[in-house]
Amino acid sequence: MSRCGCAVGAVVLAGTLSLGVAFAQTPAPATTPTPAASDKAAAKQKKADCTKQAKEQKMTGAARTKFMKECTSKK
Repeated sequence: MSRCGCAVGAVVLAGTLSLGVAFAQTPAPATTPTPAASDKAAAKQKKADCTKQAKEQKMTGAARTKFMKECTSKK
């Protein structure tokens, strides 16, 4: 009877180990930058470029506001 108990125990152990492998998590897919993230980065860069231009031209007040609005809206 003890041989039968050992065999059953071995089967249960093997089954438990194989279930652990079956339910293991798969790795997350590699993330690529989303278009929205790259759009935000491009918009930030464009704003920085426009700010630099406005500063070089020594714009202030309403003229600077108008320039920044037009500059950042261009594609």
